[in-house]
Amino acid sequence: MHFGPAGYPTDTSGNPRKAFRIIRDAGLDALEYAAVYGLTMREHTAEKLGMAANEYGIVMSMHAAYYISLVSKSKQTRRNSIARLVKSLQFAPLMNVTRIVFHVGGYSGLTPDEAYPIVRSSLEEVWDTIGHRDQGVLLAPETAGKLGAFGSVEELIKLCSNVDGLIPTIDWAHLHARTQGGLNSKGDYLKVLEAFERNLGSRFVNNLHFHVSGIEFTSSGEKAHRPLGKKWGPDILPLMEVVREAGYKPTFISETPEPILGAIYSKFLLEELEKSNS
Repeated sequence: MHFGPAGYPTDTSGNPRKAFRIIRDAGLDALEYAAVYGLTMREHTAEKLGMAANEYGIVMSMHAAYYISLVSKSKQTRRNSIARLVKSLQFAPLMNVTRIVFHVGGYSGLTPDEAYPIVRSSLEEVWDTIGHRDQGVLLAPETAGKLGAFGSVEELIKLCSNVDGLIPTIDWAHLHARTQGGLNSKGDYLKVLEAFERNLGSRFVNNLHFHVSGIEFTSSGEKAHRPLGKKWGPDILPLMEVVREAGYKPTFISETPEPILGAIYSKFLLEELEKSNS
């Protein structure tokens, strides 16, 4: 298993080696590179980052731009979204990134059934454009926290079953918000994991990637990410129990307001379970 923050730690000034040292000193070994406002680096910078990640033994993923919208009413917005995913795929091997996490976007006034073929067509176009030269990189649509956004468990299962090169990212806080506080027990977590495994098989099990944080939500879904282990759900201890008992080996990425602390807390919970059951 791997644990790490979403984005560089504070006060690293964009210096990957400094970031990786901090991550390693904290007992962690993963980073989700935050290209959430677009991927602006040059190729030689990407190569240096990838070499540094390899040197420090950091497992790398990337979060693509927040403003990707594959179901937008604007054709130009959809074209730009496809182009951003294509660029991410081109840069990923240079950065030692094997998974590109992204939000599909809102339904834009369509029903979920109307939105699905548009999303599928857009992602097929991404792979057609890149020529399927993915070099082991997967596109990883994320479970959405807002009820008005594409990204339910059922939608991601269908999408990942029908488009090559896709694997889901499970954001447990988003699911908690989308289900209006529905993750409270081992059974709640297990139901989600079993649904993905039943439909996607070993491809899912061998590429488990989780986002964890607390979440504040309204009747519309996600409002804000919050710390773990505080007054906000979901409680991730039952998740850790399921992971340990089932033998899953996910990468845990913390999206708490202080991501390093969230990643340390997540790892601590699992280590305490190991101790108590040894």
